[in-house]
Amino acid sequence: MTFDYRRRILGYADRVRARPGETIDFKISLEDHESFEFRTVRMVCGVETPEGAPYREVAVETPANGLHEGSSQRIDAGSYAVIPAAPVLDRLSSFTFQAFIMPTLPGDGRQVIISRGSGPGRPGFAVILDAAGALALMIGGGQDLITVSTGRPLQPWKWVFVAASYDAANGSVTLSQEPLIHTGESSSPMCIAGHAPSGVVFAADHDLHMAAWQTGWHEDGKPRMVGHFNGRIDSPRLASRVLEGHEMAALARPGPTSADWVVGVWDFAANISGDTFPDRSGNTLHGHLVNLPSRGVTGRQWDGSCHDWRECPDHYAAIHFHDDDLFDAGWRTTVSMTVPGSIASGIYAAHCRAGDDTCHIPFLVVPGRGAPKERVAFLASTATWLAYANNHWQLDEEKAEVKRGRIIAYGPDELFLHERRDLGLSTYDTHRDGSGVFYSSRLRPLVNNYSPQSAIWSFNADTHVTDWLEASGIEFDIVSDEDIHEDGVAALADYRVIITGTHPEYWSTDMLDALAAYFDRGGRLMYLGGNGFYWRIACHPARGGEAIEVRRPESGARFWASRPGEYHLSFNGERGGLWKHIGRPPQSLVGVGTFATGFDRSGWFVKKPGIDDNPRASWIFEGVEGDIIGDFGVLGGGAAGIELDGADEALGTPPDTIVLASSDGHSAYYMQSPDEIVFNHAAVTADANPRVRADMVYFALPSGAGVFSTGSISWAASLGWNGYDNNVARITGNVLRRFAADAALP
Repeated sequence: MTFDYRRRILGYADRVRARPGETIDFKISLEDHESFEFRTVRMVCGVETPEGAPYREVAVETPANGLHEGSSQRIDAGSYAVIPAAPVLDRLSSFTFQAFIMPTLPGDGRQVIISRGSGPGRPGFAVILDAAGALALMIGGGQDLITVSTGRPLQPWKWVFVAASYDAANGSVTLSQEPLIHTGESSSPMCIAGHAPSGVVFAADHDLHMAAWQTGWHEDGKPRMVGHFNGRIDSPRLASRVLEGHEMAALARPGPTSADWVVGVWDFAANISGDTFPDRSGNTLHGHLVNLPSRGVTGRQWDGSCHDWRECPDHYAAIHFHDDDLFDAGWRTTVSMTVPGSIASGIYAAHCRAGDDTCHIPFLVVPGRGAPKERVAFLASTATWLAYANNHWQLDEEKAEVKRGRIIAYGPDELFLHERRDLGLSTYDTHRDGSGVFYSSRLRPLVNNYSPQSAIWSFNADTHVTDWLEASGIEFDIVSDEDIHEDGVAALADYRVIITGTHPEYWSTDMLDALAAYFDRGGRLMYLGGNGFYWRIACHPARGGEAIEVRRPESGARFWASRPGEYHLSFNGERGGLWKHIGRPPQSLVGVGTFATGFDRSGWFVKKPGIDDNPRASWIFEGVEGDIIGDFGVLGGGAAGIELDGADEALGTPPDTIVLASSDGHSAYYMQSPDEIVFNHAAVTADANPRVRADMVYFALPSGAGVFSTGSISWAASLGWNGYDNNVARITGNVLRRFAADAALP
């Protein structure tokens, strides 16, 4: 039996949300097909589950619907730097290049540090690490390409000063490598001399590249880049003659220089938040970066005395390049769709089909500016969806089943992504060199966790909420994380009630400030998830939510750890990490915060004794019989599971908060979150520790605001059970009706 997990149709959109009248460009790639059918659908429920809500999408008429031609579109993963062609580069004959580098995968094929030239018949040069990981210089072109190598591999994750020079007059080549820390013979300084043809004339009008080499052009006009470097480059310099040792030492120092033999002095410590870097030589050979290499990382000068790159940029004058970085796939537009004015706010998708192959590209329609609003809005956790998108961990993580507490069933999405590494990574993955993934972009095909008909997680799990709203006849608008990040409290202010999805985990400062301001104005929130308001993120400073960034310092439930000195976000300089450690615990905002996680099965809630007699809370349980809530569901079998949040006044839970119910029924695979533990001990499991629980809470604020929090990711997956006739749906409906009313809350 053959299991075909290939996807022959892929795509993405240039934006995640649009207003009526705005245009969305869809970029589609086909394999083994020449055309495809484009249908616009409204997503009601994104996943088919036994005994729960059925998968449902509703066709929507738009002018873009119909048959469209398509073709294969390529992805060029790997980050690099580009310095555009200039006359001063064309005049190069003799030269010296020098830099401090930290290779992270030496010996993993040929990797380029700097290069200029473009294939056979176009002579150029490249300073590289050869296949063995040794410093080498390639010079010439085609069959006349000469390589001179030191023959000594560099050590991984160690800073080393490297220099390569070529004398056009006599063809002499000199290579130097000097590790900054000497730990033995293999790391001792060395300098070797070699020979290449004299008088090599380099091809003119070529860009200069760092961390890759351009060998030509693809048919679509994009450069063909090879030899991506894995590692860090700091203080790259280029001179127009062979330099002596003291001249190289002087040139390595930070700052501008006026020597007439200096061609480029590139300052990676400048504009760390951006995608460009300046040249301090006076030749204006400024450069730009492709595919979001990691910035705000420690460089060769970092000594532990400073931890914020804004305060000591020279300590962070490095860029970390990876051969699996990806920001913008750069595909051409295949279908453009202008959102009709008749379309209501909601979650939609482009449903593309070619033969038996399909893909969905989700997008949100948000209300037009100045348009009438509903009283209720669903907050689409687009930042969290993006953080998890194209997650590889189930196949990459050697302890995946231990962490899950069960056997993991791999689906076609996981197998396809494992094969197609060029589609990029999630912020839960590590790069090939083991470094954590800081950034996630939506300008690429997103195969899992951001599309329907995959696992009950992230995007799909959140559609259980919108499905229930629709089944209950409740009119609602969609607001996205990007709306809040860009527009602040104005994105929320017109709504009486905001309802979250199952896992609103990732929040920027602007987003969190907006929600706090919404409460100050009397807004009401239903937090129907767990592990929310947990990690601080930043959005791309120039392109907003097209890319997010996360750092993972010191503690928290995480799949990789930030390296020392790299806790500050490159996009804005803020300290990353848990909001709890930044001084804004989730409990201070929504009454509960992450206590525990477990992934084998879900538990249920038990009402607190006497809660039915509490006049401030009894209305929440109207029509609910018994004390057990949610001992059913399609995510682990219960409404209390996966990741659990609890109340704690010491962490900011408001003193008037009512704990309505707490969870029970958890196995020993449920354990306290790492940030809950200050010293190792054995009593971290649910069978030994009462803090391994979820609390369902309610509180009202003097402003008229109110908050209802379930503290559980699996809550929403129980809403559709038994045709929506269950106590989870009843409680959720009771709260929503009361919150949406004009009356004051008890």
